[in-house]
Amino acid sequence: MKPDKFVGLIALFLLLVSFVAGAVEPKIIGMAKVYSVKSDFESAKDALLDAIQGRGMVVSYTSHADAMLGRTAGAVGATELVYKHAEILLFCKADLSHNLVAASPHNIVMCPYSIAVYETKDEPGVVYYSYRSADDSKIPAVKLIQKLLDSVVNEAIEG
Repeated sequence: MKPDKFVGLIALFLLLVSFVAGAVEPKIIGMAKVYSVKSDFESAKDALLDAIQGRGMVVSYTSHADAMLGRTAGAVGATELVYKHAEILLFCKADLSHNLVAASPHNIVMCPYSIAVYETKDEPGVVYYSYRSADDSKIPAVKLIQKLLDSVVNEAIEG
């Protein structure tokens, strides 16, 4: 093999390896689908907000889970706080939600959608995105919502 071809093949191989290494695969942990990214919390949260708002959706509420857990720790005897930062963003997409409740009015429990963004005290510099997993759902509207949540998180991770 000529040296030029060999160098070209090595370059292609390294490009493919870097692409695969950069791919983020979620994990199912309990009822959550969990993604992780090396980032600072504020940048990761801003990327998530941009991904949500870029699709024309509005965050209707931000739950400051870290603050609530810190505020209530003494009342329940918790001695260690788990999170450095933890927020849950709630939002909706009207067409998907209408289809969801048309399938069954009891599906309202899935509204609004929520994505948690958090950094644990044990892993500073690693930010997690997670949401309730319903990948096994037989309801087409739920599958569409899961695809939406996946695409929002993947866009946030890609920046």
